[in-house]
Amino acid sequence: NPGFVLSPVMLQRNISRENASIKISIEIEGFQQPVTFTCDVSSPVELIIMQALCWVHDDLNEVDISSYILKVCGQEEVLQNKHCVGSHEYIQNCRKWDAEIKLQLLTHSVVCRDLARTNQQKAVDHVIKAVRKICYALDGVETQAITNSVKKLRRAVNLPQSKNPEVSMFIIYEKYYLVCSLTHNGKDLFKPVQSKKVGTYKNFFYLIKWDELIIFPIQISQLPLESVLCLTLFGILNQNSGSSPDSNKQRKGPEMLGQVSLPLFDFRRSLTCGTKLLHFWTSSHVTTASGTAHKRGNLMEKIVLLSKEDKEFLWEKRHYCHGHTHSLPKILASAPHWDWTSLPEIYSLLQQWPPLPPLTAMELLDSKFADQEVRTTAVNWIEAMSDDELTDFLPQFVQALKYETYLDNSLVRFILGKYCFVGKTTNLNTCYFRLLKDTLHDAKFGVRYEHILGAFLSVCGKGLREELEKQTRLVQLLGVVAEKVKQTSGSARQVVLQSGMERVQSFFMKNKCRLPLNPSLVAKELNVKACSFFNSNALPLKVTLVNADPLGEEINVMFKVGEDLRQDMLALQMIKIMDKIWLQEGLDLRMVIFKCLSTGKDRGLVELVPASDTLRKIQVEYGVTGSFKDKPLAEWLRKYNPTEEEYEKASENFIYSCAGCCVATYVLGICDRHNDNIMLRSTGHMFHIDFGKFLGHAQTFGSFKRDRAPFVLTSDMAYVINGGEKPTIRFQLFVDLCCQAYNLIRKHANLFLNLLSLMLSSGLPELTGVQDLKYVQDALQPQTTDAEATIFFTRLIESSLGSVATKFNFFIHNLAQLRFSGLPSNDEPILSFSPKTYSLRQDGRIKEVCVFTYQKRYNPDKHYIYVVRVLREGQVEPTFVFRTFDEFQELHNKLGILFPLWKLPGFPNKMVLGRTHIKDVAAKRKVELNSYIQSLMNSSAEVSECDLVYTFFHPLLRDEKAEGIDGISKPADASPSSPTSGKVGGEVKLSISYRNGTLFIMVMHIKDLVTEDGADPNPYVKTYLLPDINKTSKRKTKITRKTRNPTFNEMLVYSGYSKETLKQKELQLSVLSAESLRENFFLGGVMLSLKDFNLRKETVNWMSRNHLF
Repeated sequence: NPGFVLSPVMLQRNISRENASIKISIEIEGFQQPVTFTCDVSSPVELIIMQALCWVHDDLNEVDISSYILKVCGQEEVLQNKHCVGSHEYIQNCRKWDAEIKLQLLTHSVVCRDLARTNQQKAVDHVIKAVRKICYALDGVETQAITNSVKKLRRAVNLPQSKNPEVSMFIIYEKYYLVCSLTHNGKDLFKPVQSKKVGTYKNFFYLIKWDELIIFPIQISQLPLESVLCLTLFGILNQNSGSSPDSNKQRKGPEMLGQVSLPLFDFRRSLTCGTKLLHFWTSSHVTTASGTAHKRGNLMEKIVLLSKEDKEFLWEKRHYCHGHTHSLPKILASAPHWDWTSLPEIYSLLQQWPPLPPLTAMELLDSKFADQEVRTTAVNWIEAMSDDELTDFLPQFVQALKYETYLDNSLVRFILGKYCFVGKTTNLNTCYFRLLKDTLHDAKFGVRYEHILGAFLSVCGKGLREELEKQTRLVQLLGVVAEKVKQTSGSARQVVLQSGMERVQSFFMKNKCRLPLNPSLVAKELNVKACSFFNSNALPLKVTLVNADPLGEEINVMFKVGEDLRQDMLALQMIKIMDKIWLQEGLDLRMVIFKCLSTGKDRGLVELVPASDTLRKIQVEYGVTGSFKDKPLAEWLRKYNPTEEEYEKASENFIYSCAGCCVATYVLGICDRHNDNIMLRSTGHMFHIDFGKFLGHAQTFGSFKRDRAPFVLTSDMAYVINGGEKPTIRFQLFVDLCCQAYNLIRKHANLFLNLLSLMLSSGLPELTGVQDLKYVQDALQPQTTDAEATIFFTRLIESSLGSVATKFNFFIHNLAQLRFSGLPSNDEPILSFSPKTYSLRQDGRIKEVCVFTYQKRYNPDKHYIYVVRVLREGQVEPTFVFRTFDEFQELHNKLGILFPLWKLPGFPNKMVLGRTHIKDVAAKRKVELNSYIQSLMNSSAEVSECDLVYTFFHPLLRDEKAEGIDGISKPADASPSSPTSGKVGGEVKLSISYRNGTLFIMVMHIKDLVTEDGADPNPYVKTYLLPDINKTSKRKTKITRKTRNPTFNEMLVYSGYSKETLKQKELQLSVLSAESLRENFFLGGVMLSLKDFNLRKETVNWMSRNHLF
């Protein structure tokens, strides 16, 4: 391998309406300033290198361009010369965040290559021989010296330990018996056989002895080669003993105490014979059984619901299915027998079958395919995957190793060969190492993974091995600190944190270390003063490290203890795969994909996304009831995006990312969605964190589910999407994005079910059986059409947006997390509408201040804003700042927190009783606010000259761009409420399709409706197929309330019409407003001749104004 980290390559994002050129800044040795130029995203990296070298050399013919590379500034990560620049993950992330692309031109000779394998380390032949011996030894335990055997006798029998060590097992359990079964492909070949029930006797220890012959009525030649003998030990409780391991449950039935399995044939295809010393493994939870051991079985078959007749039919017609390549796993699962006489037919089918796509071939690595030839063929097909694609599915490959009959198999060889011998040194090696380390705790397969991990470390090279040891040591040190902080309470936590981080700092005195979460980042020390902890239940650490690259920024990560991050890893993996599917289809939902890595039992690292806050933190700026208000998110975004262009870009990012989050969290059943688990970046990208509850495993209050809505979509999110309180065409875009994204994921339902199925044996608490896979299948609605799925998801959007439970859930969480300890710290804004803090020293002393006037504003809704005139010492002309009543109230509230013992001026009452004209209210408040600030500025200097007051009166960018002081007239295009005189307006989006003698008219959206009185209508749609004398073809949609831009996504169905008949028909579509106190009135409509439509395919289009009547 090259010895350095290669930047991952991804599908290039195809973003509509976006310039395909990018600006690149390249640091070149000897140049004081970086070289900057613009290039196309499809330009090869080699071309970029040539352009950069033109600044250094006059004649490129004398330069070996292949000896140069481009390194990412601040990271030990290198672009791949043979790929286009825009395909690299780093470049795509820079484009997503609108960040500067910073690269460094270097030669191969100066790049750090400490992870490369040296020639002296390539003793491959010796290692392979050793691994072969390990593989041989694993399935037949070698008997050791007599003394060691006696010491290990208890472990060999492996009776579970009592919770009370003084109570002997022979008192708890009266009798024991074994259930013996022969399995293949995860299913029993015969009905399990039960041994006799016996007690214990004492020799060196308490032992169980059966001396019983178990006979299975089958000839050895008829057994499949991968048959496995499974033995399950059960204990029958002593009813006279009160010392049950779980006496509260008062179990009456037998309890499973342990299991062991053994292949009947070794990898040389010889029958396993003789005396064997086998180690029982115990499950983490005791199960009650009626005589048979619990098996995983063929879960995917239970989901797909293939009946016995279906399987027989599928196997009978197998030779007709070659054109349906993806059907091979289902056909092989339908094979009636896998004995030696049936294998020639199965292998012949396998050899003749066209190669499967790698993602489909992964299904053949599941437990239902034990045959070595099938699994080897699958691995051969999977080898077509790129290295970066393999990284996405590495957790599933590691779990699939459990389903191999022998340790020496094609999958192990493929992984070791891919990642150690010819592979690239990328994030993959660290991830692979960590996944193997996690599985060492597996009771059943831990020994197998021990051998694989040993083989990996033997061949990965000295440099990488030493780096992994450093990472392991760093993680251990952070774990000790995190545990101590968690065990400490109150103010002592900060002291414990600082002293603990000083000890971690001593580790960096001797070492630089790559970050386990991202090996391209190299840290040289801690920034101890910047390290802190988060005030959540888990008390995770915020670890700040100094980048070893002087061109790089500080590195911030979160370290967590007490939570199983493997589930977070799996959820993030699924979301990342969804994002890649969307990108492949040209749909960029601007998803935020952050990294998460489990580094041991209930601990791990999480990447911190910069410039982002939780929704709770944003909402509580408006009080504990901020979750019930509509404007917090929009105003927070406007604070960080003050120009209209910036705010529009942030709003667009919000619409797209919110759509992606809604679809992803619904499909995966992500629960526990309170406002501390949803974050918003200042660029408008929304994303979810903390996936401790998924696949529908919702938290409950008593018998009520905490997550009542299908997904989180609240009115403050809708406010950003619409650009105000009223529904607009932007919300229709959001609905279309959701439905398009949902339908794209539905096409890959089998992929997600396969990936989750491969993880069933991983020990995740909320992914254990068929019911969890069934949840995802039900969420994806695989049997429905795209149109039906669109209607289905639209109803989910309506249900989520109309759910009061979500906001109430946010409010309850605000109360639970209410730990306000004064004003924000220095690195946080002191006022919600000001991004920075200002002081008297910075701005100059305020000489005069008054509320000058008030103005009416229309963006996004009609409201009044107060113009404050501020004159400072040394200024000739005053400055004007524009503040809302709520912003004045925020100033007063925070002054009360900052000066609790001072008597502050009284603040005007916000509540207005009775029906009062809004302009009169504004005039009255102007006088009251002016009186308030005069009293405030005449109070003591501690109050009037504090940073909070000076930040309030500091001019913001919005103040500099505000309209004139004399008053603002309403912009002509600011409000859509004015009707267009004498004109019917609006457009309707329809989907028209025909199948099985039925015409389907899906009414999707209507936009820009106009009413005579300017009021918002209550629109609904009515259709007829004309001519229709008796009006039997009347169809209607539901009514939507108070909107000019309704979304319906409802299907109107006309059955029993032939294509010839429809060609003679016209579709009349009318839009009306439903009124309760007067007659419904007409808003517009279209008349469509069906002969103009190709009924062989679906037509989706906006009907232009030319069609309106």
